[in-house]
Amino acid sequence: SPACAELELLTGGSRGGPGPPPSGSLSVSFIDVGQGDGVLVQAGGESYLIDAGRPEEGPNVVDFLRSRGVDSLDGIVVSNPDADHIGGFLDVFDAFPVETVYVSGDPNNTLTYNTFLRGVRDEGARTEVLRAGALMDWGGVRADVIAPPTDAEGGLFSEINDNSVAILLTYGTARILLAGDAEANEEEYMANGPYTGPLTILKVTHHGSNTSSTPLFLSRFPPRVAVIQCGADNPYGHPTPETLDRLQRVGAKVFRNDEDGDVIATIKDQELKVATTKR
Repeated sequence: SPACAELELLTGGSRGGPGPPPSGSLSVSFIDVGQGDGVLVQAGGESYLIDAGRPEEGPNVVDFLRSRGVDSLDGIVVSNPDADHIGGFLDVFDAFPVETVYVSGDPNNTLTYNTFLRGVRDEGARTEVLRAGALMDWGGVRADVIAPPTDAEGGLFSEINDNSVAILLTYGTARILLAGDAEANEEEYMANGPYTGPLTILKVTHHGSNTSSTPLFLSRFPPRVAVIQCGADNPYGHPTPETLDRLQRVGAKVFRNDEDGDVIATIKDQELKVATTKR
């Protein structure tokens, strides 16, 4: 696609551990939190953390953020209130000042989520509910919320995973979609929405489960690079052979936390570089 033609793919760039991102870049780091999600977005001197893995991953997430030069967070996004997305945030709150906490507003009141909300109160951060149509500026990067649906459109889906906060980052011609654990219902909603088109990078939904990455969704958002956040030998069989096959069919280059360690994508001067910490 012409939109991404000028992006060049280089792997294994900065070996020997990640340092801070270069100035004038958009950096998206898919942190190896095992079976869970954790994505750090850095641009224009601002830092945003989407999810933070399970509780025991908190210290790893904090160490990774420090290695990338983070000293405070302009925002954190809870893509979904499950423990494998929000567990590590309590350590993050202890380590860094956090300005804004973005949530989907799904009324899930698990014990982990209630503990998280107490942490938000102690932090003194303001909370904002994100639904489709919200637009943010993240250090000069356009951040469109493309799901879950607004109440005017029928509101949240019945399944927590389908209410994942989905954020589309646009930086020059590059487009990066981070949509948590979205499954078929939410993927269909996004596929029929106004934001479709080729992606530079897709964070593969729901850790590569076969109830996500539906053919319709991948045909409307074909990615050049797909990153799967899954843990080695996880009990769910993620990523499933079906999902890997579908990604291969749309021509995506696949990176996985279980095989590649942290996956750090940097876009500067319309060029994409992907560095991994394991291979």
